[in-house]
Amino acid sequence: MVAGRLMQRRRSQLGFSLVEILVVITLIGLLMTFGFNAMQSARDNGNTIKCADNLRQIGSQLLLFKDQRNKGRWPNEVGMRFLLSLHKFRETTGRQNDVFTCPGTQDRNDLGADGEMGSSYDDWDNISSADISYAGRDAVAYPIRGKSESEQVLAADDNEFGPNHQKVINVLYGDGSVQAYDVFIDGADVLAAYPEYEELGIPVGPDSPVELFQVLRID
Repeated sequence: MVAGRLMQRRRSQLGFSLVEILVVITLIGLLMTFGFNAMQSARDNGNTIKCADNLRQIGSQLLLFKDQRNKGRWPNEVGMRFLLSLHKFRETTGRQNDVFTCPGTQDRNDLGADGEMGSSYDDWDNISSADISYAGRDAVAYPIRGKSESEQVLAADDNEFGPNHQKVINVLYGDGSVQAYDVFIDGADVLAAYPEYEELGIPVGPDSPVELFQVLRID
């Protein structure tokens, strides 16, 4: 009895054992990992929602431009210039040009010579795809006709330098609606064939493995 009490006292004086310390460190590491993943997921969800709102605003402005200023015709442009026609014809100015950049990317609207937000788009022949986050319709190769507007794809996340979002690709349709293409459900077959796309992002453009995105261009 006395020996047992002495052993217990010595153990308490020595503090935690090495095994106990390792267990605590492991638990802390797991908690930090789960917390970081949850924070990353929440941030991505927020960026996805803001991105979808950007595309809705672009869609609304394109419809107004088509119906009120361009005699019922969509812009006759390719890729990003299809979308940036809104800036060219002053449908979007100044801070409104923020709609062309997704918060989930490093893209940004640079200031042009006049110092106004997005005015770098004024240099029409030298616009950089790094200044816009969305791929636009190739209206030259794929004129917007034949199907109902709700089936016509106008724009989507470009995934140019990696996925705009981890879980979905936002897609803008001709009626102004935005729908989510679920990367892991709608794109399950694509990821099975090209597992690297989970990290790189599913390509958007004429060479995309997804037919839905082949009518779009980034450049």
